[in-house]
Amino acid sequence: MMACPAILTGDRFLLRVIEHIDCQAQFLGSYGYQALSQPGSLASNIMTGLLTLFVALFALRLLFGPTPGARDVIYDLLKVGIVLTLAFSWPAFRTVVHDVVVDGPAEVVTAVVSPSLNQENGRLAVRLQQADAAIVQLTEMGTGRNTGAALEGSTTGASFAGTSLQDDTAFGYGRMFYLSGIMGSLVIIRIIAALLLALAPLAAGMLLFEATRGLFAGWIKGLTLSMLGSIAISVVLLIELSILEPWLADATRVRELGYAIPSAPIELFAISAAFAVAQLAMIWLLAKVAFARGWISLPARPRGWQTNPFDSYRMPSPNVDVQIRPSRAQLIADNVETIMRREEYRDASRTSIRSITGDGPNRQDSAKPAAQNAAEQQAPRLGSSFRRTVKRNRFDIMRKDRPS
Repeated sequence: MMACPAILTGDRFLLRVIEHIDCQAQFLGSYGYQALSQPGSLASNIMTGLLTLFVALFALRLLFGPTPGARDVIYDLLKVGIVLTLAFSWPAFRTVVHDVVVDGPAEVVTAVVSPSLNQENGRLAVRLQQADAAIVQLTEMGTGRNTGAALEGSTTGASFAGTSLQDDTAFGYGRMFYLSGIMGSLVIIRIIAALLLALAPLAAGMLLFEATRGLFAGWIKGLTLSMLGSIAISVVLLIELSILEPWLADATRVRELGYAIPSAPIELFAISAAFAVAQLAMIWLLAKVAFARGWISLPARPRGWQTNPFDSYRMPSPNVDVQIRPSRAQLIADNVETIMRREEYRDASRTSIRSITGDGPNRQDSAKPAAQNAAEQQAPRLGSSFRRTVKRNRFDIMRKDRPS
């Protein structure tokens, strides 16, 4: 158990706050991981259950399901190895993940920034504390609006005011934005990284199953955000120091010479407020980058299409078989159209059959002359000339069969 430095007011306030935040983040990231990964802990039992379930499902797949290919088997073995390394091996996890997330951003910043930003000796936290001490000293000295001499012929007086903020108010807000921007951004980035590192034993188990693989991807993206955020915040603070340090040195020197600096409060307020907003905006922008789903991809064109960008109508080549899968709405519309055509064809066939069997002779009779129709009605029908009109009985049959 390490003892983090206590926060005291005074000259080393900002430095103690930064060291305390780093100490708490290191304690949460390292000791939290070791507490969750030790045998018998809740996370260890959960990981054991997840591994057992994964092996059981793989065995059932071998027995009853489709036989997995060699690629699937190798992929599953790699997943088990990665999970065991991340969840239960602290030396490997510290080398591969922990040190990269915690110490990697500082090395990257040292390599990419301009040498002029690191020209002074000392750590970044020490330089931030020195700038804060200079701001406090300048606030105590004041602007010299009423008591100081004019600089370069400028006039000072009680009636002069560049903005609605008074000198003491502007100095106070300037230092507040300076401290709040630094501490707020460091708390967000460092605590997020420490919490994700501590939850690594639980996050590693999410890689085993398809349904929970998105949680593991989110864990990786969170670590990526913390790394990118640390780099961005360090760069922004170095640029802010490159502006504040010479400005504070010049303002302090002018006041020590007895001259007035009436514009210094608003300048300090503008610098500190702008960089505080820039730090938060940088974290938001990097979060959008880290949690992006992927690069925008355009649909692939089939081979044989014309490549002229100025031709609005492009036809596929006749040698290329372009298969277009219709949508569900198009399939439903085609089915309805087929049914309607079938019904229309059925109605048309019924009408034609009816006209042939019943309606045709009537039309022909109506077209003939009236005398010819009457003669045909009086003539007997074919086969009815000698047809019996009275029903025969058995007595007639017996009389016919008796000999004469």
